Amino acid sequence: MAEFWNNTGSMNRIIVSIVIALCFAAPATRATAESSPAAKQTDEILLMARARAWAQSSVDRDIALFRSFMADDYVELILQPATATQKATWVSTTKDGWTDLLRSGHEQYESVELRNLKVYLHGDVATVSGEYSQKGSKNGADNSYDGFEVDTWARRSGTWLLISSTFP
Repeated sequence: MAEFWNNTGSMNRIIVSIVIALCFAAPATRATAESSPAAKQTDEILLMARARAWAQSSVDRDIALFRSFMADDYVELILQPATATQKATWVSTTKDGWTDLLRSGHEQYESVELRNLKVYLHGDVATVSGEYSQKGSKNGADNSYDGFEVDTWARRSGTWLLISSTFP
C-alpha cells in the first residue's frame, strides 16, 4: 500500500505541476498575442479613429453615436483654475450629464479638432493623450478652447469604450 501512495503522490505532484504550468502559460500566451506589434498598432489606430469619431459626433449632435463610444460609468473631469477668491477645483460630469447638455442644446460645438494623439496601451486599458481645439458655446456663453486632454479607454466585451476624459 505504501508503494501505491508513493506512486500516487508522485502522480499527484506531476498533475499539480502541469496545472500550475498551464496556469502561467495561458496568460503569457494571451499577453504575447495581444501585445504583438501588429495587434498594438491595430489598437492604436482604432483608438485614434474612435477618439476622432467621438469628437465629431458631438459636433454633429448625434447623441446616440456620442453615447455609444462611452461606457455607462464614464466620467469627465475638467480643471477649473484658481481665482483670486477660490482654489482650483475639479468639476465632474457623467455620461448622462454631458449628453443631456448636448441633447438640450445648452452645449453646442461648431468644431472639435484633435491633434498629436498618442496612445499608451496597458492590456485592456489605454490612455490616449493629445491636444484639442473646440469652438462652441455652453449655456449661451463662448466655450471655445485650445488645450490638452487625456482619455482613458477600456476594452469591454471586445469593444473599446471611453471610461474617462480629463481636461487639465
